[in-house]
Amino acid sequence: MEDREKLILEKESDKEFIEVMQLRGIKQIVYETLIEEKGFHPEEVLIDPQFTLRLSTVEATASIDFMLILEGINFMVIRCVSSGIESWERSVIAFARAITDYQIPYAVITDGEQAKVIDVINNVFVQKSIQELITRQEALSLKKDFQKIPFPDKKREKETRIIYAFEDIKCRPVKRDIS
Repeated sequence: MEDREKLILEKESDKEFIEVMQLRGIKQIVYETLIEEKGFHPEEVLIDPQFTLRLSTVEATASIDFMLILEGINFMVIRCVSSGIESWERSVIAFARAITDYQIPYAVITDGEQAKVIDVINNVFVQKSIQELITRQEALSLKKDFQKIPFPDKKREKETRIIYAFEDIKCRPVKRDIS
């Protein structure tokens, strides 16, 4: 029985390792797309920024894969996933609504090829592939009309709880020597 349990644990560890490696590859593709194809400057792309979540009795740390900051405005958050883009929609929308004192106008979930780009303020899906992602110039143009709109306090706690729940189920990095 002990050998069987060991084998199951090894298989699960291998599966998690593969997922983490896929996610790293997806993040690399997204970063290169943002910089090389879409024209964003490296200093405008925050990688794995961390935020503190505060609920009535709990404090936790939340992160997102990328945050685009244009001229001091948090403009877009991007969550990279290895599968199931649709299952992360709610999480990334909640993140954009509640993580700062104003709603971040755009949220993206991508597997490196397919992408859902969401206009958070109007709650509308805008694009469906990473290649359709807006360029830096288009983002600067959209930013001109942007106003910092806070998410209503009454609804903010619900969004924060959604972020908290998704943070708990996110893929955890597997420590493994890859050399």
